[in-house]
Amino acid sequence: MGTLPQVCIIMPVYNGALTIRVALRSLLLQTYQNWNCVIVNDGSTDGTKTILDRLTDPRFRVYHLPENHGRGYARQVALEHAEGDYLAYLDADDFFHCDKLKCQVEIMMSDPDIDLVACALLTFGSDGKPINTRAKIYRDVWNFKDGTNLLIAMPTALIKLDRARCIAYNSKLNAGEDLDYFSRYLDGGRYVNLDRVLFYYFTSLTTYRKMLVYTYNDCLRCLFLMRRNLLQGMKGFLVSLFKLGAYAVGIPIFGVDYFIGRRGTPLDEQDVEEYYVQLETLTQNETSAQ
Repeated sequence: MGTLPQVCIIMPVYNGALTIRVALRSLLLQTYQNWNCVIVNDGSTDGTKTILDRLTDPRFRVYHLPENHGRGYARQVALEHAEGDYLAYLDADDFFHCDKLKCQVEIMMSDPDIDLVACALLTFGSDGKPINTRAKIYRDVWNFKDGTNLLIAMPTALIKLDRARCIAYNSKLNAGEDLDYFSRYLDGGRYVNLDRVLFYYFTSLTTYRKMLVYTYNDCLRCLFLMRRNLLQGMKGFLVSLFKLGAYAVGIPIFGVDYFIGRRGTPLDEQDVEEYYVQLETLTQNETSAQ
């Protein structure tokens, strides 16, 4: 294991006591074991701190912030404490397929010119039932320029830590900070997207307000993009502004689930079966991650 690249997973968390145990357990059960995890407790007011303080596996390193600063700020704190060769991401309400890190590291090691490897994800709700899949398309090695569309599911990315350190998160963005960050990180670089579902994404916390907040922050992201690429930034701003208006008017009529469902593709029976296998493995005889 010592000769293999080390993956650092960063996990900002705010009030994640209800879900974080499953997320942590999905790391402990990875088939690729050369990893460490930097967890930034962003001023949680529930039982998150207690759960994190009970962790005994030395691969988990926990940092408690006295108050909530937002996702961009927390991700930057985690990045500054990251150690290893590659960087991955996991939020407290999501979880990994047991082979996620193994599959992505293999792709990275196969070609030193690849800067990012992503994969498909499956979304699920508070009832545990799958909703749809996203980014389930295979993209061989593609070149990327800042301002163009990055066709991946952002939470699934695995990137190079040494390159990542050269880019800072925008602490003024409380949503969409990952797209902003990856667009700057990957400028002039190459990426691959695997069409296998290796990430499970919890969507039921999405509300009318959160949809509006996220889209508003995407408008802000495009304003920052204008400083680097005026034309692309302006185009993105107009698109995001249109979405903001559509959500403001449409969600009260059609509901949040209608718009969430339009983001993905229909479920594949094999992906659903694998989801339940992974979930059962994580929850059977479940105890706190230690």
